[in-house]
Amino acid sequence: MLRAGQGRTRHDQPGPLRDPNTKWPDRGAAVRRYIAAKLMAERTLEPTVGDLRDDDVEGRDWERVRPRRISEADWQRFEGYMREILQALGMPLDTPGTKRTPYRYLSAMFDSTEGYEGDAKLVTAFPTECEGGPDCEVSQVIDGPIPFYALCEHHAFPFFGHAYVGYIAHEHIIGISKLTRLVRLFARRFTVQERMGREITAALSRVLQAHGVAVYLEAIHLCTQMRGVRESESTTRTTFWRGNYESNPELREEFLNIARSRANGHLS
Repeated sequence: MLRAGQGRTRHDQPGPLRDPNTKWPDRGAAVRRYIAAKLMAERTLEPTVGDLRDDDVEGRDWERVRPRRISEADWQRFEGYMREILQALGMPLDTPGTKRTPYRYLSAMFDSTEGYEGDAKLVTAFPTECEGGPDCEVSQVIDGPIPFYALCEHHAFPFFGHAYVGYIAHEHIIGISKLTRLVRLFARRFTVQERMGREITAALSRVLQAHGVAVYLEAIHLCTQMRGVRESESTTRTTFWRGNYESNPELREEFLNIARSRANGHLS
């Protein structure tokens, strides 16, 4: 919970971070301190591990919003580390374009991993007329392509692509926008494609108690394109099944046919 003196979080900060009428201090160190202080107003709650183990994704309160906290002192210390690393790698940090690169890099990484903070809106589900009858087995809900961007936990390089999510409703359905939220919740963190798919599948199963859940992911991994084997043409595809999809090959085939038809022109 929000503690006294901790300020606001990204979830209750009104309006844009910077007021266009704000009078900025003098240039130099004062500007950097001022910007850091404003930024820290959004990073206010205790840290959370956030990532869900493969074996307990259904038992965790993963939908609870839990913003991360990074103190101003820590943020400035991390910025110093990044400055050292970038300089050691050869980046000149005394040009107009690179003076604030360490700060911008840390900010980008923080924003790119907001999936660790949860998303309370995912629990919104609506009742359906299905009560376990035969109609449930043939009524698929399929959404995609849902674009996503993630960070590989092995090299911290991006991997990105599209997700296709399907389910066979039982007593509840979920808003279509929530499927996009669900994908991005597990994508916007350090992860691997295999775990990401399992987490999406398990979480949707938990929310809906559906008769079946299917997830198809296709992604390009920069860790294989920018380093290592430098493979420029490969796309990684993974599938995940729960419930009726596991036992019914016709349902799997229907789902995959729809996903593949929509995938044409994206990553193939």
